[in-house]
Amino acid sequence: MTDYYLKKIKIEGTSHLFVCRGYSQIVDSEQLEKPFLFKRQLYANLYRSDNLLLKVCYGQSFPKDVLRKYVLESQAEREFKSADILSKMGILTPKSYFSAFSISPFTKGLVESMHEMDFLDGFEGLNKHFIHRHDSLDIIRSFARDLAIITNEMLIPKDLGLGNIMYKTEETKLAWLDTDLKKISNKKKLTHKIITSLNSRFLKYLNRHQVGVFWDVFSERSTIL
Repeated sequence: MTDYYLKKIKIEGTSHLFVCRGYSQIVDSEQLEKPFLFKRQLYANLYRSDNLLLKVCYGQSFPKDVLRKYVLESQAEREFKSADILSKMGILTPKSYFSAFSISPFTKGLVESMHEMDFLDGFEGLNKHFIHRHDSLDIIRSFARDLAIITNEMLIPKDLGLGNIMYKTEETKLAWLDTDLKKISNKKKLTHKIITSLNSRFLKYLNRHQVGVFWDVFSERSTIL
């Protein structure tokens, strides 16, 4: 654990002792009590400062969260590692600078971990209405290409929801956020999980032609089908 260090951080009114790695400008600015929260998620808050984003994750289950973070697999740490993997694949994802997890075992509903990354200015989040955009087929092709690259490494994003994908109109690349990758060694099992996730989180929004475009691009580049 030579890359890790201990730091006491006060966040949202409570002080925690965190195991940290990397450097956080937002945390070190000691302004976490100030209101630059700009978006709320179900199990996380997002703080923005200039071109940086700090994702603050809350404990969801006990003892699952405890066991995960003590083997360096907290939510923030998994996303930090996954972002590095995606970047090395050539997939666009925010650059990560910092991750940390609270050493307190009692974090259900409290801050469990944090992850600081670049804020991708000019990108917009996808939602189910993207299918009506003039560039919807470009988005679908980009998504299929990226997903083929990921699954060719026997990895699957645990959440393929549109909320974790962003798009910039003048660019053809997608940006993947908050990605938590899972390794699956069995090709048949990986294929089943991908199809199940796609049907429930992505393909159900597409019309027949758009579905065909997705499978054409994905099948052409995939080694698991």
